[in-house]
Amino acid sequence: MTKGQEAEWLSNKDSIFTSTSSQHFNLYTFKGHLGTKTRLDLLKKREIAYHEISDFFEIETSLSFNIFLFKNEQIKYYLTGHKGFGWGFDNNIVEVFNDLVQMDPYHELSHVMGYTLNQPPALIDEGTAVYLSQQFGDKAFSRLIGYPTKSTNEILLMLSKKDGLKSISTLLSYDEFGNSNNATLDYCQAASFVEFLTREFGKQKFLELFKSLSNTKSTEAEMIFERIYHLEMNQIENKWRKQIRANN
Repeated sequence: MTKGQEAEWLSNKDSIFTSTSSQHFNLYTFKGHLGTKTRLDLLKKREIAYHEISDFFEIETSLSFNIFLFKNEQIKYYLTGHKGFGWGFDNNIVEVFNDLVQMDPYHELSHVMGYTLNQPPALIDEGTAVYLSQQFGDKAFSRLIGYPTKSTNEILLMLSKKDGLKSISTLLSYDEFGNSNNATLDYCQAASFVEFLTREFGKQKFLELFKSLSNTKSTEAEMIFERIYHLEMNQIENKWRKQIRANN
């Protein structure tokens, strides 16, 4: 997706869509797609998510975002050029919303709110989004992938029996997870690792990590991990691996 393609439909959004607004969101839909009550209910849930995520990131509460909801993936792709059910960039969230596909209010919002601080590698970026959607959204990721009663770690151990776990260094080298083999396992592993870092070492160190990583080379990123946590990367990973097995 080029900036030119983004600008074409974004710059014309007010003539393409109808909009409904709340304190922190402008919700854009095609006329006739969603009723007034549904749009207001969606905005109410997004406002709740907004405050929970802003509390986690400890950021200002005066941000505003655009949400674009499409009836199906085909229409979304035709207009935006983006494949998949959900996408977050700049201050925009783009999602499919219908009777079968409804993204949770947290995942893409975690991305775009996190981007106001920094844009870390996929391991931390996606791991944080899944972790927060699990924490605040009643296991939203688990429900999305068909295991509604299981925790991230339970799913992780189940899926890894076939393909095994990738090293943290390997995941740290990925720019994104969507194109990798067994992306679901990668998302679970990243979320489990973020949960471990947050609970084992505290949220403040994790926020320092989130703000420090950017899209650096994986070797440089490992040095940042070691500086913040005062442990070698393999020691951090070993502690994580032992904990997920001990707790499950």
